[in-house]
Amino acid sequence: MTFIPMRIDVRNIGTVVAGCLCSWAAAANGLYWANEGPAAPENGAGTEFGRSELSLTLPLEYKKRGAEQVSSSFHLDMSKFRWSGTTALQNDYFWISLPLEYRQKRGKNAEFLLRAEPGFMTDFNVLDSESLAMNADLIGRIYRRSGAFWQFGLTVNREFGDFNPRPVIGMATKATRDTEVLLGFPQTRIQTRWSNDLSSYVHLRPAGGVWVEEVKDQTGTFKANYTNWKLGLGGEFHWRGALWLTAELGQMRHRRIVATDTTGVQVKATPADDRYWQAGIELRY
Repeated sequence: MTFIPMRIDVRNIGTVVAGCLCSWAAAANGLYWANEGPAAPENGAGTEFGRSELSLTLPLEYKKRGAEQVSSSFHLDMSKFRWSGTTALQNDYFWISLPLEYRQKRGKNAEFLLRAEPGFMTDFNVLDSESLAMNADLIGRIYRRSGAFWQFGLTVNREFGDFNPRPVIGMATKATRDTEVLLGFPQTRIQTRWSNDLSSYVHLRPAGGVWVEEVKDQTGTFKANYTNWKLGLGGEFHWRGALWLTAELGQMRHRRIVATDTTGVQVKATPADDRYWQAGIELRY
């Protein structure tokens, strides 16, 4: 997620902190690779659990007309799990989606945001209505003269490990000239800009998922659910042109995995808190 400096005129809300509380689930344009663990489960099945993930987001279209903005992109996540001691999660798992966003100014100090991200959660053995899903955000913002804002709404997002609706609440402001603070749920982030080409950040966010798969030696389809929260420290460096290099290290918390093994039995585990790292290249323009 890109965190954009708060240079704001509340009379022109379209220029406001476009990435600050944009969607905690919205990926920045670019490519990144992440690795989790592996760690032994605190309880449940298996002897070791980890995941590697490759993510790609490409912009498709952006339009602005008066008080309205519309944007779209293409997104792909590929996850590979390492769950030793079980026969579950033996495939490669994909989330292939089309994030859409609509923004509308409402008066001098308010904004309405609607985001929808339809996609397939699949192992590519299942590509039918059962693998269709959609993330969604319905959010309202109220801006203050200082450029800070409050945000309220509802979200449904597979990164929680399910599709239950949850509230969105947050407050964004500038703590100092170079430090931006975003406090709330489901994401909290603090970012400091050291120069035009370098910044650092700390953030907390959900990073799980849901997939539909076929299981070897079994008939039908099955769901895999992964709950995971990441607390990370990262940096961003302007490399050249519109390209930025990013790197992040952190800890994972409150993890839970539920899937089906090759005997058709549902297996569960609570992986221990463990480290992760992430590196990538982003496109910003």
